Parts: sequence; structure tokens; C-alpha cells
Amino acid sequence: MQLPLKRRLPAAILTALLICVFSGLSGCVTHSEDVPTLTAILDEKSAVRFIPPGISDKEGWAEDIVAAIRMIEKDPTIERVCAVVAVIRQESGFQKDPAVSNLPKIVRDGLNEKFSSLGPLASPAVSALLSGSAPGSKESFESRINKLRTEKDLDRMFRDIEAAYRGKLPGTFAVAGAISFLLGKGSLRDLNPVTTAGSMQVKVSFAQEQKGNSELSDADVREQLYTRAGGIRYGTARLLGYSASYDDIIYRFADYNAGLFASRNAAVQNMLSDLTAFSLTEDGDLLSYDSDGDVSAQETQSLKALLSFASTHDYSAWTAKRDARKEKSIEFEETTTWKELRAAWEKKKGKVPAYAKLPNVELNSPKLRKTRSTEWFAKSVKKHYLECRARE
Repeated sequence: MQLPLKRRLPAAILTALLICVFSGLSGCVTHSEDVPTLTAILDEKSAVRFIPPGISDKEGWAEDIVAAIRMIEKDPTIERVCAVVAVIRQESGFQKDPAVSNLPKIVRDGLNEKFSSLGPLASPAVSALLSGSAPGSKESFESRINKLRTEKDLDRMFRDIEAAYRGKLPGTFAVAGAISFLLGKGSLRDLNPVTTAGSMQVKVSFAQEQKGNSELSDADVREQLYTRAGGIRYGTARLLGYSASYDDIIYRFADYNAGLFASRNAAVQNMLSDLTAFSLTEDGDLLSYDSDGDVSAQETQSLKALLSFASTHDYSAWTAKRDARKEKSIEFEETTTWKELRAAWEKKKGKVPAYAKLPNVELNSPKLRKTRSTEWFAKSVKKHYLECRARE
């Protein structure tokens, strides 16, 4: 099939670019919707050619990818389709429920670490936890661990453990006090190590927050992620469903790994290091966050640097802290901090500051054979993206 020629840039974007160029404002950044869209819009049939060779049911994958892009009210252009294809290739190799090597050992090591704060009681507590069985089943959780192959297997087992605990069955109920002491919540749900799921390894918490899911249970959302359509739907929303002015798609891939706007915020940290006495790790987070993604009270070095900068640029600590709380949104680029920081950096360096920088985040996971980084992840996905684009 012959694809149409590349499109021209929309007039609105050209106008915005001209305004920025002639105004000379360092804070002026043209917001792109997600990925620059200069190529043809694909349908389910024409998208099949962009699925990698050797993948079974290419038509089904293409159909779900196109549908997911349309669900976020975007056109399924080649750029967007290839962006999704690249992440799926990296995260799961086009498996809706990918297998994990050495999963039983990973689970046992994880449980031992979780309970380690109990000292000599740790081993008995883990044994008691695993001696129980799911409601209506005679097979112990200890036995089920040995059969674990995929994240879905693991996820379902921990949900069964939670159900058994809630039902006060022997074994699991015996460790209720230990769980309460360890977690402070008395909930076995917090022991479930599966926080990402599906072919695009989407955070379960992200899927739970999506429109229309408020009435769904945690289990319902997780089961959606393990379907091909569901995993792609939520992953596409996470990858393409926000505006950022990146001039290279690699930054969006880095954000997928390190968090929304991590690449933009890493550039902010770089500017703060240049303008203050602080030498910051450019991890893409100005604030500290807990396991639920909520801002914690711990003051980061980045926030200290920002407060130092604000004190010498005639705006308050209250304003700086308020601005920092917008770091996970496009609205951060309308703040006093954004404008003052970019203007000060341009004045010092004599050039317009970079909008984005690859975050410096070390990745440690039992599923990885060696330590990796967000930069490694982003470059690897970019390679898959270019391979996909080569199929045009």
C-alpha cells in the first residue's frame, strides 16, 4: 500500500514557533501534543506491516494498538504506532503475560526481605504465611510458589493470600500481628510485589486512576492489564496521553521508565546545579514520593537547591514549593520557577537552555541480569522505534 506524503506542519504550530523565535523568550516553549505527527494515519490493516517479524497474530496486535491510540483521541500515525510497538517490544517481546525467569526464587527472596525487620521471627512468619491455601483449595501457597511462571500467576497467588488472610484461615491469620507490625496497615495487599503488569508493564496504580475505573476493584483492573487489549490500552495512555515539548522521542521513552516529565525535570535539575552551590543527581524528581506516588515530607536536595535559587531571585519559598508540586504536569511550565530559572540560566550561559535531558536513574530489579539505567532503557526502546520506522 502506498502511503501518503508527509503532512505539512499545522498553521497553529508554525505561528507559535514564529512568535517564540521573534520574541526571544527563553521560557517560551511550543507544546506538542505527544509525538510530532508528520506521516500517514494508519488503519488496522495498514498497521500490520509495522508489527515485528515473527510475531503471531500480527493482525490482532495491530488492531489493539490502533484502537488504543484512538481511545486517547489521537490519530494512529506511523510515529505513534511505532512508539507503542517499540515499548511493547522492549517490555514483553509481544507477550501479553510475559514469563519471568527464576520467579519462585525471586518471590522467596522478596518475602524474606520484606519480613527481615522481624529478626528471628521472620522465617516462622513467612512459613506461616505460605502454609495456608486459597479458599476452596487444598494446595498450599508454598507449593504454588514452585509453579509460578508469569507475573499473572504471582499476582493471583498474592490476591489469594489476601483473601485467605481476610477469611481468617489457619496459617495466614497466625501472622496477622506480624503483618500489622511490618506494614503498619495490616493489609497483605502491600506484600504483593506485582506493581506493573501486561505487555507494556504499566503501573497498576496508573490504570486504577484512569477514567471510568473508580468503581472497579483492584483485581478487576489487574485482570484487564493481563489482556492484550487492556495492557496496550493503558500503556498507550501512559506513553502518549500527555503533552510535552520534546524534540526527540527518546525523552518520552525515558519518561515511560522514570516517570511523567522526568526528562524535562532532569534538565531543570541540571540548570539548578549550574545556578546554585548544589550538585544534583538528575533523576527527574524535584520532590520525594512514597510507594503510592504521593509527595512525602522528606526534603530532597533538588528542593533545597530550588529554595536556594528562589531566595536569590526575589520569590518566596512558598511559591517555590507550590511550583515544585506541579513537576508532574505541563502546568509546571507556567510557573515562576520555570520562567525565572530558564531566564537566569540563559543570562549566565548566553544560550537557550535545553528543554530535556535523559534522567540519571539506576534500575535495580530481580528480573534484570545486571544493573541498568533509564538511559539504557530509553536508547533500547529508541532502537526498536527506528527499526519499526524502517518498515515504512
